[in-house]
Amino acid sequence: MPSNREQMKNRVAQFAQRKAIVQSSIGAVILWSVLLLMPISALTQEQSFPLPSTTGAVGKKDPGALTEIKAHLLTVSAAGWQDLQATGTLTYPDGNPHPATLFLMGSRYSRLDIEMGSGVRSLRLSGFVGSYQHEKGNQGTLPSAASSSGIVAFPRVWTDAEASSHVSLYDQSSYSVAGQNLHRVTMEYAIESATGVGLRNRTAATDLYFDPNSHLLLHSVDAVTLNGPMHQTFIRVNTYGDYEQFSGVKIPTSIKQYLNGQLQWTLQLSQITINTAPPAHTFSF
Repeated sequence: MPSNREQMKNRVAQFAQRKAIVQSSIGAVILWSVLLLMPISALTQEQSFPLPSTTGAVGKKDPGALTEIKAHLLTVSAAGWQDLQATGTLTYPDGNPHPATLFLMGSRYSRLDIEMGSGVRSLRLSGFVGSYQHEKGNQGTLPSAASSSGIVAFPRVWTDAEASSHVSLYDQSSYSVAGQNLHRVTMEYAIESATGVGLRNRTAATDLYFDPNSHLLLHSVDAVTLNGPMHQTFIRVNTYGDYEQFSGVKIPTSIKQYLNGQLQWTLQLSQITINTAPPAHTFSF
């Protein structure tokens, strides 16, 4: 039988291991938001948006939801969009702005780089594969569902929502946000692998909130669930505004991200180039 001293050493080692796992889970969601500065109070704040729900089915499209998507695509003239590269500034809640670059290509690829004083924070997503890198060089990976949701929602709306058989659209009618009635559409999609094959028949959902008059996308809401013992779901809300036209396509130049109701960052884009055809290796380390 182990001695008391050995038992104590084992308990200390087990505690340290559990602590490391929990810290790793928290770190994953913080880095997923490309923050590393998220206050713990953000984990329990009340939400003003409902959590998107899934049915497990793809390929179904409600007429009202499809009509809204088509109106949106017509409004933003996204039919010829393939990719974009944008530069601007990302500001954390502490008020400090940082130069930032956003890459988007189709519905699968996205990348966000933030220039910090000691290096670059980078989040790179390729289908269900997502990786992040701290400015000090530390790297990690993201759960497949979190990676599949992308950094922002509109690329999937522009490329997959109307025609893809791997996407369902559900009309959720009107929903009031800050006193404004918006058209809520749920977009459910298969979580796919890098080869485009469904990942164990799993699906994820993003709620889209459109202005019913202008048909511009104002908010997107999805859930980020961590792997590990916490297995906690966080509601991520992206708010889109200040739409401007670049090469004939209307793109939101102001993007704010909230996690569990608390502002995490504001991305203000100033220079946007359409259809630059970045190589696929742009989205991986």
